[in-house]
Amino acid sequence: MELNQLEQLICIAQSGSLSSAAKELSISQPALSRSMQRLEQDFGIELFDHYKNKIVLNKNGELAVEHAKKILQQVQSMVDDVRLMSSISIASCTPAPIWDIEPMLHKLYGNINIVSKVLDQYDLENLLLSNKVDMILTPFEIQNPNIVSVPYLDEHLSLSIPEEHPLSHRKEVSFKDLEGETMLLYSNIGFWYDMHIKTMPKTHFITQENREVFNQIKSASTFPVFTSNLTIKREGITKNRVIIPFTDTQAQMTFYLGIRKKDKNTYSSLLKEVENYFDY
Repeated sequence: MELNQLEQLICIAQSGSLSSAAKELSISQPALSRSMQRLEQDFGIELFDHYKNKIVLNKNGELAVEHAKKILQQVQSMVDDVRLMSSISIASCTPAPIWDIEPMLHKLYGNINIVSKVLDQYDLENLLLSNKVDMILTPFEIQNPNIVSVPYLDEHLSLSIPEEHPLSHRKEVSFKDLEGETMLLYSNIGFWYDMHIKTMPKTHFITQENREVFNQIKSASTFPVFTSNLTIKREGITKNRVIIPFTDTQAQMTFYLGIRKKDKNTYSSLLKEVENYFDY
């Protein structure tokens, strides 16, 4: 008895006929008929009532279908659990949401290996559907029936400047206020980087791709830099600097956690945690 035979049996029950099931399974009707004959031989009892031009599930077959569904669900659960114990891969359009969700995953699933990537926001949906990653973090809700996309958290950008900077007395600022300024910019921030370059064409940026070097330059210089609620949560506030929030709508972003719909039960505890997550 093979798992694909149980899948075929369920398909016949759901589609209502051998011919419809064969079409749905993309196999020939004779091949499907032979597979069901072998299955009956394995059971040692007839699962179908045989007529001249069709076969119909009998009571034995209906009972076999119910058990087949349970067996396949258990097999899928086993596969999901084994995969989950191995690693979880996450792709995001920017790193900060990954920083935030990793502790949550360790809390829920123990010392699991987490593989994370920062990729283009418009590639994430296809990567998830093609099983190349287990979950994604996007700056928009995904409208796809095969994906569960739920609000996760907000990221709010702020300006970090020395106390003696001319803007340090302000309670809030806009991107326009930085026109003509020279800012230090961490380049590995995904879509945020492109947004800054596009929306602040009159601001001069000195970019740094190494986070440790970026933080060292920030601490030793008077350059204005971007920070956010998520960055502050992870790294704290640099000494002798003032944090001022941006008012621009582009500086406020809601991120969504996306998983495949078929994995909803596997990550049910994560979805529950996200649903009750306190967004600071």
